[in-house]
Amino acid sequence: MNLLFSLLSCVQPVEKIDLATDLSDVEEEYEDVDISVEEPAPEEESAPEEESAEPDIYPSGTCGFGYASEFSSMEERTVTWDRPTPTNVDDDEVDAIAYMEPEPDYLWKMVGPSDMLTMPGHTDTMPLFERTLDWEGKRCFELPEGAVYLTEEEAYQLYRDIIEKTTGVVVDSGSGERSILGLRGAWPGTFDWNGNTPNYFNDTIVVIWRDGGRGHVREFHAHADTGAYNFGYHNSSSLRPNRRYRYKNGWHRGYNAIQIDEWGYKVRDDANKNGHWDSDRNGWLDGGSEDHERAGSGHNIHLASVDAPLGSAKVHNWSAGCQTIPGHRNWTQFIDIAWESLGTEVDYYLIDARDIDPRVWSECTPDGTHACPWEIDTNSFLSHGSTAGVGTSIFDEYNCSTADESGPEVVYLFTTDTEGEIEISVDCEEPIDVDIHLLDADDPDACLARAHRSFSKDIEPGRYYVVVDSWVDGSGTVRSGEYTLRVEFSD
Repeated sequence: MNLLFSLLSCVQPVEKIDLATDLSDVEEEYEDVDISVEEPAPEEESAPEEESAEPDIYPSGTCGFGYASEFSSMEERTVTWDRPTPTNVDDDEVDAIAYMEPEPDYLWKMVGPSDMLTMPGHTDTMPLFERTLDWEGKRCFELPEGAVYLTEEEAYQLYRDIIEKTTGVVVDSGSGERSILGLRGAWPGTFDWNGNTPNYFNDTIVVIWRDGGRGHVREFHAHADTGAYNFGYHNSSSLRPNRRYRYKNGWHRGYNAIQIDEWGYKVRDDANKNGHWDSDRNGWLDGGSEDHERAGSGHNIHLASVDAPLGSAKVHNWSAGCQTIPGHRNWTQFIDIAWESLGTEVDYYLIDARDIDPRVWSECTPDGTHACPWEIDTNSFLSHGSTAGVGTSIFDEYNCSTADESGPEVVYLFTTDTEGEIEISVDCEEPIDVDIHLLDADDPDACLARAHRSFSKDIEPGRYYVVVDSWVDGSGTVRSGEYTLRVEFSD
């Protein structure tokens, strides 16, 4: 068999789902499901890599997934809505997320790992995706270096590396402990930004865990934003990426799901209901400018019962900001894999594909460049540096200022798993004039704050860049030179 052809489609159905279930009330709907309860077979060790006949690298440089073709019909869908201007809005007040998806027609029971799971009785034509199934040999991944085959253990280490280097949080590798990763703007097995067109299932959710000394990986097509739908004012919002959120094995609309276990975290409100953010770096499409930050709650991980084909399925009202898995077959597979026991805590890491730490692909020695910034590794940080003679001069202007910052810059990276206040200041002597910027991504349109000498700002858990940039005066003189940077963080 042609090896490229074997991975051209990730959406082929399988004839049975190997899950032990109790379907007495819905036998006709699930007559193709094997409901027998079997003792689990003992785990077998993975075959050594050298025994695989598959090559390590695809000759074509791609895995032949065909995602771009499959999603080629994607169209923007902007919902027009005359929203009254609110008065005295307190953005620190927590607003509930809207749950406006269709309720299940019925509930049914499935034997889970430790509980009898309550499942939603939705039906749809979405097939079970290939990369949700047990591994056989190696799988193809499209890395920056090219398309490569990885064993399941190698894939586990890759996803763990992405989480830890991007968020700064160490993954719980205890036996059986699940961790869930959401990759916004990337399809399963890929890591390049795909444009993240609103209202489509063009994100990835990955479940990773260790068991029996082996790493395990399952990948799902998903949606990690809000659908393009009029949910009402302050009822739809998207999670901020590049951080850990705390979830638990819980409930959503009467059935078992992965339920968020935080309250009052910062979200981005989709005020004009077009399914994406507009007023900052994440506004990757043209649109309005009313989107804003506020406090949120209720962003669960649950089912979106949509019909095939995947590339045409719309999110719409299935998500006002929750993380959703398309198709009841895929949801059944996901919850069976991700579930441990009711109330068990689970970490969910949401990462923007554009912000995957470059060190995942190539280790480097910090030098203050965008590719390898200096690390702020303490809550009280002091650095003596200079922008003079620095070869990095990429950011010329920021979305938080019109100042000419086209001189050379020095970049620092700070990650935190807690909310708190960050205070940043810079000292330099005339005629040197450098300015400080706080960004939530390595992008000049991701500026959160900027000052000539100092500022403070409340921040959420996440990944932040501090950029010391050289001002250029009206005569064209670059005011680069030596500086002292101070960063204080208190949670």
